[in-house]
Amino acid sequence: MSDRTQPNRVSRSVGGFTLLEVLVATAIFVVLVGALYSLLHGALKLRETAYEVTEAGLPNDYIALLIKRDLANVVAPVALLAGPMIGEKNEQGEQRLDRLELHTTSGIVNDTDPWGDVQKVEYYLARPREYSESEGNELARAVTRNLLASTVEEPEEEWLLRGVQALKFEYYDGEYWQDAWDSTTRENETPLALRMHIEFVPPEQGERLRRPIDLICEIVTKAFAQEGEQDGQTSQGTGGTGTSQDAGPEAGGRSV
Repeated sequence: MSDRTQPNRVSRSVGGFTLLEVLVATAIFVVLVGALYSLLHGALKLRETAYEVTEAGLPNDYIALLIKRDLANVVAPVALLAGPMIGEKNEQGEQRLDRLELHTTSGIVNDTDPWGDVQKVEYYLARPREYSESEGNELARAVTRNLLASTVEEPEEEWLLRGVQALKFEYYDGEYWQDAWDSTTRENETPLALRMHIEFVPPEQGERLRRPIDLICEIVTKAFAQEGEQDGQTSQGTGGTGTSQDAGPEAGGRSV
């Protein structure tokens, strides 16, 4: 038989992957996807935790900043626009629902508001507003800017915290911490320091626990120059000393 009748056998290489190679590649892909998912899930969880911690800390820092700024600029209650400093002790069952009223030069002076820097500030607890579903009380800060108004004006309220269960103020007179303060009965004296304690309602199941807020501020009272004194001369005010010039924030509160 001649060579022409023999089948022409040519070796050819077949392209593609075997089943084993496909299975190995699939397994490697699954491992990589699982690792990437775990890494992404951990990053998102860390981001969420950091956001919750930051969100929980912002109100505390904001409240501390407001209290320190108001107390750092307390005016001795002997001037024309400086009214008394009154801290009321209010009890409801075993909880304290105190109230604090003071006059301070923490008001912002600008071209839009025709008021001076002296303002009356009140801190107190109020029942939740109608559209609020939070339990407990709300911490409010009420500010009265126009202290020379001929009619009684409603103060501007700023709602600071929700779900507050107790608000407690204490006043240091140099020897003891007092539960209440009235400068009209103390020869227009202000306390040397103030301590504030805020408690929140217990959380429901699944909610985050809100830690209490504790703040201690030193009060450095500023006294305006009395009648007959020259501008710039140091004036002595009952409950604190100061000058006719405004004291900077460095003379203000100290929080612990």
